[in-house]
Amino acid sequence: MDSAQTNELTQWPLVDRESIEKITQWLTAQPHLPQIQEHEIAQFLHANYGNEEATQRTIENYYTLRTNYRDCFTDRDVFNDAMQTALRIMMFTILPGETKEGYKMVYTRLLTSDASHFNHPQILKFMTMCLDLWVKLEGNAKGHIMLMDMHGMHVGHMTKMNMAAVKKHMFYVQDALPIRLKQLHFINVVPFMNWLMSLVRPLLHKEVEEMINMHVGLGKLHEDIPIECLPNEVGGTAGSVQELHDSFKEKLYANSEWFKATESQNLVDETKRPPKPKKFMFGLFG
Repeated sequence: MDSAQTNELTQWPLVDRESIEKITQWLTAQPHLPQIQEHEIAQFLHANYGNEEATQRTIENYYTLRTNYRDCFTDRDVFNDAMQTALRIMMFTILPGETKEGYKMVYTRLLTSDASHFNHPQILKFMTMCLDLWVKLEGNAKGHIMLMDMHGMHVGHMTKMNMAAVKKHMFYVQDALPIRLKQLHFINVVPFMNWLMSLVRPLLHKEVEEMINMHVGLGKLHEDIPIECLPNEVGGTAGSVQELHDSFKEKLYANSEWFKATESQNLVDETKRPPKPKKFMFGLFG
């Protein structure tokens, strides 16, 4: 192992070296999968708390989805018209600090209530890029929390929902993304939340549904999330939504070449996949 890879492995001090070697050996028997580096294997093991079988499933799901769902995982130029439009419509930021448990957090919110340019698949593609960058920057956290502020959302946005894109996005977040998802918080819950949940509940794993917290007011949110980590608009002191948006936008721009490079790296070769049922992917692309 070279020194660069050794340095990257130091991000995962709790990952068992023997488990990395076992996953490496397993990968050699999977001709369709990319032969990823040890620090990448460590990230998947960390996300799955060292469970080797779960790690294998996550690796399989992650690279298979990124290979087959090309609408979302190609043309990831943060400077193109589609992504610039998404950046004007939606904000995503990594919140500063962490919870008392050591969990890292992200926050999303509409920047405009005007739904005329709301392209749902493009917004989800933008969100996927943001999540990928979060994993790159804070994937080694003890846990991960997502906060979704529904301020500005109305029925006009719901009429533009693309359920096929939602299905693939939720599969990616729940079954492929190497994070330790701990909590989901919906802030400023809208009156049609029950209708929205009726659409997405069939796609939710039971354990993920149990992570969901709904906030009409801010009292309980401030009990769960440190005020110093939250945007000013939801009673926090971390800065305004626009300031946080601008800060994360700079991170996106700084990683523009990384996004382009990962479009063609570590893809699955379906011609070499062993002939066995793909139960974990059933119905996702058909």
